[in-house]
Amino acid sequence: MNKTVEHYISELLFLHDCVILPNFGGFVGNPQSAELNKTTGMLSPPSKQILFNANLKTNDGLLITHISNQEGITQEVAKNEVDNYATKITNKLTSSKVLRIDKIGLFTLGKEGNIIFLQDSVNNYSLDSFGMKATQNKAVLRETIIEEKVAATIQNIRTQSNNPRVFLRAAAIIIPLIALSYISITQQDKINNVYTQMASLNPFENSIIAEVIPEVKIEFAATPIVEIIEEDIAPIKIPQKTYYIIAGAFSKKKNANKMLAKLKKWDYNTELVPGGNLLRVSYNSFTNKADALIALHEIKQENSAAWLLTQ
Repeated sequence: MNKTVEHYISELLFLHDCVILPNFGGFVGNPQSAELNKTTGMLSPPSKQILFNANLKTNDGLLITHISNQEGITQEVAKNEVDNYATKITNKLTSSKVLRIDKIGLFTLGKEGNIIFLQDSVNNYSLDSFGMKATQNKAVLRETIIEEKVAATIQNIRTQSNNPRVFLRAAAIIIPLIALSYISITQQDKINNVYTQMASLNPFENSIIAEVIPEVKIEFAATPIVEIIEEDIAPIKIPQKTYYIIAGAFSKKKNANKMLAKLKKWDYNTELVPGGNLLRVSYNSFTNKADALIALHEIKQENSAAWLLTQ
Protein backbone atom coordinates (compact mmCIF):
# COMPACT_ATOMS: atom_id res chain seq x y z
CA MET A 1 0.00 0.00 0.00
CA ASN A 2 1.05 3.62 -0.54
CA LYS A 3 0.20 4.55 3.07
CA THR A 4 0.07 2.63 6.33
CA VAL A 5 -3.00 1.32 8.11
CA GLU A 6 -2.38 3.64 11.10
CA HIS A 7 -2.41 6.61 8.71
CA TYR A 8 -5.94 5.73 7.59
CA ILE A 9 -7.08 5.13 11.19
CA SER A 10 -5.83 8.61 12.09
CA GLU A 11 -7.54 10.10 9.02
CA LEU A 12 -10.90 8.54 9.95
CA LEU A 13 -10.71 9.77 13.57
CA PHE A 14 -11.14 13.35 12.30
CA LEU A 15 -14.51 12.49 10.75
CA HIS A 16 -15.85 9.64 12.91
CA ASP A 17 -16.33 9.04 16.62
CA CYS A 18 -15.66 5.30 16.40
CA VAL A 19 -13.05 3.55 14.24
CA ILE A 20 -12.64 -0.21 14.67
CA LEU A 21 -9.45 -2.10 13.84
CA PRO A 22 -10.82 -5.64 13.32
CA ASN A 23 -9.35 -8.34 15.60
CA PHE A 24 -7.60 -5.71 17.73
CA GLY A 25 -9.99 -3.11 19.19
CA GLY A 26 -11.95 0.08 18.64
CA PHE A 27 -10.99 3.75 19.02
CA VAL A 28 -13.87 5.80 20.47
CA GLY A 29 -13.90 9.61 20.28
CA ASN A 30 -15.28 11.59 23.21
CA PRO A 31 -15.73 15.34 22.49
CA GLN A 32 -14.30 17.66 25.17
CA SER A 33 -15.16 21.34 25.68
CA ALA A 34 -12.53 24.06 26.03
CA GLU A 35 -11.01 23.94 29.51
CA LEU A 36 -9.20 26.41 31.79
CA ASN A 37 -6.74 25.01 34.32
CA LYS A 38 -7.07 27.41 37.27
CA THR A 39 -3.82 26.17 38.79
CA THR A 40 -1.55 26.63 35.78
CA GLY A 41 -3.65 29.25 33.94
CA MET A 42 -3.51 27.14 30.75
CA LEU A 43 -6.50 27.48 28.41
CA SER A 44 -7.01 24.39 26.22
CA PRO A 45 -9.18 24.48 23.04
CA PRO A 46 -12.00 21.99 22.34
CA SER A 47 -10.65 18.50 21.76
CA LYS A 48 -11.63 14.90 21.11
CA GLN A 49 -10.53 12.42 23.76
CA ILE A 50 -9.68 9.05 22.18
CA LEU A 51 -10.47 5.97 24.27
CA PHE A 52 -9.57 2.38 23.40
CA ASN A 53 -12.05 -0.49 23.78
CA ALA A 54 -10.50 -3.94 23.34
CA ASN A 55 -13.97 -5.53 23.06
CA LEU A 56 -14.80 -3.73 19.79
CA LYS A 57 -13.16 -6.21 17.41
CA THR A 58 -15.97 -6.97 14.95
CA ASN A 59 -15.39 -5.60 11.46
CA ASP A 60 -17.88 -2.82 10.69
CA GLY A 61 -16.46 -2.21 7.20
CA LEU A 62 -15.50 1.44 7.77
CA LEU A 63 -11.70 1.07 7.83
CA ILE A 64 -11.50 -1.58 5.10
CA THR A 65 -13.81 0.35 2.74
CA HIS A 66 -11.84 3.55 3.32
CA ILE A 67 -8.51 1.84 2.57
CA SER A 68 -10.00 0.16 -0.51
CA ASN A 69 -11.18 3.51 -1.91
CA GLN A 70 -7.98 5.42 -1.08
CA GLU A 71 -5.56 2.78 -2.36
CA GLY A 72 -7.66 1.71 -5.37
CA ILE A 73 -7.63 -1.95 -4.32
CA THR A 74 -10.38 -4.50 -3.75
CA GLN A 75 -11.95 -4.86 -0.34
CA GLU A 76 -10.58 -8.39 -0.08
CA VAL A 77 -7.01 -7.14 -0.51
CA ALA A 78 -7.68 -4.31 1.93
CA LYS A 79 -9.07 -6.79 4.48
CA ASN A 80 -5.93 -8.93 4.21
CA GLU A 81 -3.75 -5.85 4.80
CA VAL A 82 -5.76 -4.89 7.90
CA ASP A 83 -5.72 -8.47 9.28
CA ASN A 84 -1.95 -8.73 8.83
CA TYR A 85 -1.45 -5.37 10.53
CA ALA A 86 -3.68 -6.36 13.49
CA THR A 87 -1.76 -9.64 13.92
CA LYS A 88 1.59 -7.82 13.73
CA ILE A 89 0.83 -5.24 16.45
CA THR A 90 -0.89 -7.82 18.67
CA ASN A 91 2.24 -9.98 18.65
CA LYS A 92 4.45 -6.97 19.33
CA LEU A 93 2.30 -5.86 22.27
CA THR A 94 2.29 -9.39 23.70
CA SER A 95 6.05 -9.82 23.44
CA SER A 96 7.31 -6.36 24.48
CA LYS A 97 4.33 -5.28 26.64
CA VAL A 98 4.51 -1.84 24.97
CA LEU A 99 3.21 -0.67 21.59
CA ARG A 100 3.11 2.77 20.00
CA ILE A 101 0.87 3.56 17.02
CA ASP A 102 1.98 6.73 15.26
CA LYS A 103 -0.36 9.75 15.71
CA ILE A 104 -2.76 7.67 17.85
CA GLY A 105 -1.19 6.66 21.15
CA LEU A 106 0.73 4.31 23.43
CA PHE A 107 -0.49 0.85 24.51
CA THR A 108 0.75 -0.96 27.61
CA LEU A 109 -0.11 -4.56 28.49
CA GLY A 110 -0.90 -5.01 32.19
CA LYS A 111 -0.10 -8.00 34.40
CA GLU A 112 -3.66 -9.28 34.17
CA GLY A 113 -3.73 -9.02 30.39
CA ASN A 114 -5.60 -5.71 30.34
CA ILE A 115 -4.56 -3.05 27.83
CA ILE A 116 -3.84 0.48 29.08
CA PHE A 117 -4.07 3.17 26.37
CA LEU A 118 -2.61 6.69 26.51
CA GLN A 119 -3.65 9.05 23.71
CA ASP A 120 -0.98 10.86 21.69
CA SER A 121 -1.28 14.55 22.61
CA VAL A 122 0.27 15.81 19.35
CA ASN A 123 -2.92 15.49 17.27
CA ASN A 124 -6.22 17.13 18.15
CA TYR A 125 -8.95 15.22 16.29
CA SER A 126 -11.66 17.81 17.01
CA LEU A 127 -12.59 19.84 13.91
CA ASP A 128 -13.96 22.55 16.22
CA SER A 129 -10.45 23.37 17.40
CA PHE A 130 -8.90 23.99 13.98
CA GLY A 131 -6.27 26.73 14.19
CA MET A 132 -6.45 26.87 18.01
CA LYS A 133 -3.61 26.12 20.40
CA ALA A 134 -3.33 25.95 24.17
CA THR A 135 -2.53 29.40 25.56
CA GLN A 136 -1.31 30.69 28.90
CA ASN A 137 -3.97 32.76 30.66
CA LYS A 138 -2.45 35.66 32.58
CA ALA A 139 -4.45 36.84 35.58
CA VAL A 140 -5.34 40.55 35.62
CA LEU A 141 -4.20 42.16 38.85
CA ARG A 142 -6.30 45.19 39.77
CA GLU A 143 -4.37 47.63 41.95
CA THR A 144 -6.36 49.55 44.55
CA ILE A 145 -3.72 52.18 45.23
CA ILE A 146 -6.11 54.87 46.46
CA GLU A 147 -7.88 52.55 48.89
CA GLU A 148 -4.55 51.33 50.27
CA LYS A 149 -3.31 54.89 50.82
CA VAL A 150 -6.52 55.90 52.58
CA ALA A 151 -6.36 52.83 54.79
CA ALA A 152 -2.71 53.56 55.62
CA THR A 153 -3.55 57.18 56.48
CA ILE A 154 -6.37 56.18 58.80
CA GLN A 155 -4.14 53.61 60.48
CA ASN A 156 -1.43 56.24 60.89
CA ILE A 157 -3.85 58.66 62.55
CA ARG A 158 -5.05 55.95 64.92
CA THR A 159 -1.52 55.02 65.97
CA GLN A 160 -0.40 58.61 66.44
CA SER A 161 -2.88 59.60 69.11
CA ASN A 162 -6.30 58.92 70.49
CA ASN A 163 -6.78 62.58 71.42
CA PRO A 164 -10.05 63.94 69.93
CA ARG A 165 -8.35 67.30 69.31
CA VAL A 166 -5.97 65.61 66.86
CA PHE A 167 -8.88 64.20 64.83
CA LEU A 168 -10.54 67.63 64.77
CA ARG A 169 -7.37 69.18 63.38
CA ALA A 170 -7.11 66.51 60.70
CA ALA A 171 -10.76 67.03 59.78
CA ALA A 172 -10.11 70.77 59.50
CA ILE A 173 -7.75 70.01 56.61
CA ILE A 174 -9.62 67.13 54.96
CA ILE A 175 -13.02 68.89 54.81
CA PRO A 176 -11.69 72.02 52.99
CA LEU A 177 -9.86 69.74 50.54
CA ILE A 178 -13.11 67.99 49.65
CA ALA A 179 -14.90 71.29 49.22
CA LEU A 180 -12.14 72.75 47.08
CA SER A 181 -12.60 69.98 44.51
CA TYR A 182 -15.96 71.57 43.61
CA ILE A 183 -14.81 75.21 43.41
CA SER A 184 -15.23 76.99 40.09
CA ILE A 185 -12.20 77.52 37.90
CA THR A 186 -12.73 81.29 38.31
CA GLN A 187 -11.65 80.95 41.96
CA GLN A 188 -8.21 79.59 40.98
CA ASP A 189 -6.31 82.40 42.73
CA LYS A 190 -8.05 81.72 46.02
CA ILE A 191 -7.45 77.98 45.68
CA ASN A 192 -3.73 78.53 45.16
CA ASN A 193 -3.60 80.80 48.20
CA VAL A 194 -5.30 78.22 50.40
CA TYR A 195 -3.07 75.36 49.20
CA THR A 196 0.04 77.47 49.84
CA GLN A 197 -0.99 78.07 53.44
CA MET A 198 -2.06 74.45 54.00
CA ALA A 199 1.28 73.11 52.70
CA SER A 200 3.00 74.15 55.94
CA LEU A 201 0.25 72.82 58.18
CA ASN A 202 0.84 69.67 60.30
CA PRO A 203 -2.42 68.38 61.84
CA PHE A 204 -0.50 66.81 64.72
CA GLU A 205 1.28 69.93 66.01
CA ASN A 206 -0.24 71.98 68.81
CA SER A 207 -1.28 74.87 66.57
CA ILE A 208 -4.67 76.42 66.02
CA ILE A 209 -6.21 75.84 62.58
CA ALA A 210 -8.15 79.09 62.63
CA GLU A 211 -4.95 81.09 62.82
CA VAL A 212 -3.46 79.44 59.73
CA ILE A 213 -6.38 79.14 57.30
CA PRO A 214 -8.07 82.46 56.46
CA GLU A 215 -11.70 82.77 55.53
CA VAL A 216 -12.36 81.53 52.03
CA LYS A 217 -15.57 82.19 50.25
CA ILE A 218 -16.49 78.97 48.43
CA GLU A 219 -18.65 79.24 45.39
CA PHE A 220 -19.96 76.08 43.77
CA ALA A 221 -20.03 75.99 40.01
CA ALA A 222 -22.41 73.90 37.97
CA THR A 223 -20.90 70.71 36.67
CA PRO A 224 -20.32 71.17 32.92
CA ILE A 225 -22.05 68.70 30.61
CA VAL A 226 -19.56 66.94 28.40
CA GLU A 227 -20.88 65.50 25.18
CA ILE A 228 -19.38 62.12 24.40
CA ILE A 229 -19.06 61.45 20.70
CA GLU A 230 -19.14 57.79 19.87
CA GLU A 231 -16.88 56.76 17.04
CA ASP A 232 -17.52 53.75 14.92
CA ILE A 233 -14.77 51.23 15.51
CA ALA A 234 -14.11 48.96 12.57
CA PRO A 235 -14.32 45.30 13.60
CA ILE A 236 -11.11 43.32 13.55
CA LYS A 237 -11.16 40.94 10.62
CA ILE A 238 -9.56 37.57 11.29
CA PRO A 239 -8.07 36.26 8.05
CA GLN A 240 -9.61 32.97 7.00
CA LYS A 241 -7.67 30.11 5.49
CA THR A 242 -8.68 28.56 2.21
CA TYR A 243 -8.62 24.83 1.61
CA TYR A 244 -8.05 23.60 -1.94
CA ILE A 245 -8.61 20.02 -3.12
CA ILE A 246 -5.76 19.59 -5.60
CA ALA A 247 -6.24 17.38 -8.66
CA GLY A 248 -2.68 17.71 -9.92
CA ALA A 249 0.42 19.94 -10.10
CA PHE A 250 2.10 20.83 -13.40
CA SER A 251 5.31 22.54 -14.40
CA LYS A 252 3.91 23.49 -17.84
CA LYS A 253 0.95 25.80 -18.10
CA LYS A 254 -0.32 23.97 -21.15
CA ASN A 255 -0.85 20.75 -19.20
CA ALA A 256 -2.42 22.64 -16.30
CA ASN A 257 -4.91 24.28 -18.66
CA LYS A 258 -5.90 20.87 -20.04
CA MET A 259 -6.72 19.61 -16.55
CA LEU A 260 -8.52 22.89 -15.81
CA ALA A 261 -10.71 22.53 -18.91
CA LYS A 262 -11.52 18.90 -18.08
CA LEU A 263 -12.63 19.76 -14.52
CA LYS A 264 -14.74 22.68 -15.75
CA LYS A 265 -16.44 20.30 -18.16
CA TRP A 266 -17.29 18.09 -15.17
CA ASP A 267 -18.90 21.11 -13.42
CA TYR A 268 -16.22 21.57 -10.75
CA ASN A 269 -15.50 25.07 -9.43
CA THR A 270 -11.90 24.66 -10.55
CA GLU A 271 -9.07 27.19 -10.52
CA LEU A 272 -5.28 27.48 -10.81
CA VAL A 273 -3.40 27.77 -7.52
CA PRO A 274 0.18 28.98 -8.11
CA GLY A 275 2.91 27.86 -5.76
CA GLY A 276 6.66 27.76 -6.33
CA ASN A 277 7.54 26.41 -9.76
CA LEU A 278 4.31 24.43 -10.13
CA LEU A 279 0.78 25.27 -11.20
CA ARG A 280 -1.71 23.38 -9.05
CA VAL A 281 -5.21 22.70 -10.38
CA SER A 282 -7.95 22.43 -7.76
CA TYR A 283 -11.32 20.70 -7.93
CA ASN A 284 -12.86 23.21 -5.54
CA SER A 285 -12.00 25.51 -2.63
CA PHE A 286 -13.49 25.84 0.87
CA THR A 287 -13.20 28.12 3.90
CA ASN A 288 -14.28 25.37 6.30
CA LYS A 289 -11.90 22.48 6.91
CA ALA A 290 -14.67 20.01 7.77
CA ASP A 291 -16.41 20.63 4.44
CA ALA A 292 -13.09 20.29 2.63
CA LEU A 293 -12.31 16.94 4.27
CA ILE A 294 -15.75 15.56 3.43
CA ALA A 295 -15.40 16.66 -0.21
CA LEU A 296 -11.87 15.24 -0.36
CA HIS A 297 -13.16 11.89 0.88
CA GLU A 298 -15.70 11.78 -1.95
CA ILE A 299 -13.23 12.90 -4.64
CA LYS A 300 -10.61 10.35 -3.56
CA GLN A 301 -13.03 7.60 -4.59
CA GLU A 302 -12.44 8.74 -8.18
CA ASN A 303 -8.90 10.15 -7.85
CA SER A 304 -6.83 8.61 -5.05
CA ALA A 305 -4.00 11.09 -5.77
CA ALA A 306 -6.12 14.12 -4.79
CA TRP A 307 -4.85 15.98 -1.73
CA LEU A 308 -5.72 18.95 0.48
CA LEU A 309 -3.80 22.25 0.27
CA THR A 310 -4.16 24.93 2.97
CA GLN A 311 -3.35 28.60 2.31
